[in-house]
Amino acid sequence: MAKAAKKPSALLPKPKDKGYTKGKLIAHLAADASSKGVGEISKKQAAALVDSLVGALFSYATVGAALPGLGKLVLRQIPAKPARTIMSFGKEIKVSAKSKSQKLVFRFSKEAKEKFKK
Repeated sequence: MAKAAKKPSALLPKPKDKGYTKGKLIAHLAADASSKGVGEISKKQAAALVDSLVGALFSYATVGAALPGLGKLVLRQIPAKPARTIMSFGKEIKVSAKSKSQKLVFRFSKEAKEKFKK
């Protein structure tokens, strides 16, 4: 008797841990505050702190929100770029930038890059 063929497995296995989530960050901040001598803070207060920090970063992203020792969050304008037409046999035309062509970019600082450099 022949064995049944196995189904091909997925290329990448599903991760068991979803990484450092917002909930884990809040729990870490609440636990770490007392060890730093700040005092006890609840998870609710830590959640408010995280939400406030994220809100401040997004509101200042247009001028460049900097996190010392980590990096900078910047809203970058996308310029006009050349494109090729199909109808004109590859003739190059210029595609204008859309009015809201922006990209949110995070640039790590030199300190952060050096810390994780191998």
